[in-house]
Amino acid sequence: MATKYHAEHVGSLLRPRWLLEARAAHKQGTLDREALREAEDRAALQAIDTERAGGFAPLRFVRPGTTVVLGLVSSKLPQPESPDELRRRIDEAARYVPIADLALSPQCGFASTSGGNQLTMDEERRKLELVASTASKVWD
Repeated sequence: MATKYHAEHVGSLLRPRWLLEARAAHKQGTLDREALREAEDRAALQAIDTERAGGFAPLRFVRPGTTVVLGLVSSKLPQPESPDELRRRIDEAARYVPIADLALSPQCGFASTSGGNQLTMDEERRKLELVASTASKVWD
């Protein structure tokens, strides 16, 4: 009987220290396989968080049935993204992952640094409304 194994490769990305530590812990038997997979998935998604990080091609390595949350709305810049641009980027990601397995969100929380980001409550609200209205148009 053939041995089953799981392997994922996402180009030549730098591996964050926390991922290297997770792999070492797994090798030592102190981190289970599912937790290692979650760490590897998180590292892959972190690497493609922005268009400047290289686009969505690495999504082709995501396991089928995995929900991919696209952090396409900046939580750091006050100007709203274009709904058309968001739709274009979602469609681009859908070339690699079924659109039903995609979701949209801000890149990270509105306080992704200890001092928070320089957005007003109204700017944050507009960003969240943009996420909701774009998601409604794409997935409803």
